[in-house]
Amino acid sequence: MAGSKRSSGAAVRQLITVVVLFLLLIALAVAYYLITRPPQLQGQGAKDRQFLFSIYGFEGDLLRRPSGVTFDADGNIYIADTGKKRIVVFDGQGNFLRVFGEAGKSKNQLWGPIDLAITPDGRAFVVDRENSKLVEYDRSGRALRDITTEEPPTSITMANDLLFVTTDSGVLIADLKGNLQTGYIKRGKEKGQFDRPAGVAVAKDGTMYVADTLNYRVQAINSKGKVLWVYGKPVPADKAVQFDSKDRKFGLPASIALDENNQLYIVDGLNHELTVMDTKGEFVEKIGDTGHADGTFYYPDGIDYHDGRLAIADKYNDRIEVFRTPTPPGQQWRAFVPYAALLLLLPLLLIPFLRRGQRYVLAPSAAELLAADEEREAVAAAMKTVTADGELAEWGAERTDLNLKWIALEADEDDVETVASRYGLTKEDASAVVIAAGLKGKRVLIAEGDVLKRAAKDLEVPLVTYSEIKAVLSDKGSKSDKKQAAQEGDE
Repeated sequence: MAGSKRSSGAAVRQLITVVVLFLLLIALAVAYYLITRPPQLQGQGAKDRQFLFSIYGFEGDLLRRPSGVTFDADGNIYIADTGKKRIVVFDGQGNFLRVFGEAGKSKNQLWGPIDLAITPDGRAFVVDRENSKLVEYDRSGRALRDITTEEPPTSITMANDLLFVTTDSGVLIADLKGNLQTGYIKRGKEKGQFDRPAGVAVAKDGTMYVADTLNYRVQAINSKGKVLWVYGKPVPADKAVQFDSKDRKFGLPASIALDENNQLYIVDGLNHELTVMDTKGEFVEKIGDTGHADGTFYYPDGIDYHDGRLAIADKYNDRIEVFRTPTPPGQQWRAFVPYAALLLLLPLLLIPFLRRGQRYVLAPSAAELLAADEEREAVAAAMKTVTADGELAEWGAERTDLNLKWIALEADEDDVETVASRYGLTKEDASAVVIAAGLKGKRVLIAEGDVLKRAAKDLEVPLVTYSEIKAVLSDKGSKSDKKQAAQEGDE
């Protein structure tokens, strides 16, 4: 009897040993996977969308404010390199292939290339908004002709052997020779009307999903012109940037793409993220964060999808980012294999992570520019609330003319002293960097100076200058909104 008990006890101990060793093996496998896998698309809801690579340029020649990107049938990546007035082509692995397009305002030249589409035979149609035209190129990059439009074009998409061209007032549909067939042109805010749409995604059944940019919404329209659904709605014209409401769905829907899983990816340029929806108009998730590291965005613009990959024109980071999308239906089980072991670490994942909205940390240099700027209203309205160290926040709270809510935080004195000493910063500037580094979720340090930029980069803190904020707000529609408000007042 005693021998039986001893045998049973030994068996239990052996079983426990085997289980423990098995769990350790799985934990090591998970750790190895997490260490060696590529960077992930950062932000809430990123799931298994993996960052693959970024394209910054070629042979020392860097991209400058790329606005549009598209794939051809072979998976090559075509970039509308707006700032340098050209088209640059890379293969599916990010290797440089060629460049084409002559800069200028004459026939067959480009001055403001912002988007392009590639036909199955390799021809390129490039949107030149500055010259209110499309330029057609052959597969070798030789300019063939200009196609003028009554209104400045804003984007172009090739789908179902048709070209879909957006203008300020709607969508034009042409054949692959550039001959206009039909269109949906009516500027306004009602369903089926548009205000500077900047992107179209088209399903196989002909349904168009339109990023109706200055109406701050997405519209789904079937092949007969019937509006199927609308997500989002217009905001007051005189409050486009600073308007805040629970009903507002987008900061600014800049472009749109559709994957083979029937998911829509809408680039939200002002919120530095993607909104994911299904084709029935239901919200799925938001992904992405503000920043300069791989997997983050800084005022992104164009987007395209091809064969399991997304390419995004991360405009103000001067690059194209390429991501892998979720596994197609029927193969999802493969995606869960490396993650199944994470269930064993479930107790460590029970601490909830609440993603904060974007938080602005103000350094003294930026605060001085804000206070001196007589046209600061749009910047203040965009930020609404800023964080600063106690002394600066106290000063800001007394300046009611700044129209800002100030949150005071105290940085750790030892950390401030270390940063100040390492980079030769003042205590106040070092305090701003330390505060920004300690915040969770989206945060942006607003500051001036190369030394501050270097410190922020080393501490992985996104930094923008005051002038960059003003330029972005102007570039992203505040001027057009004011013009529209003035026109409505005249009417």
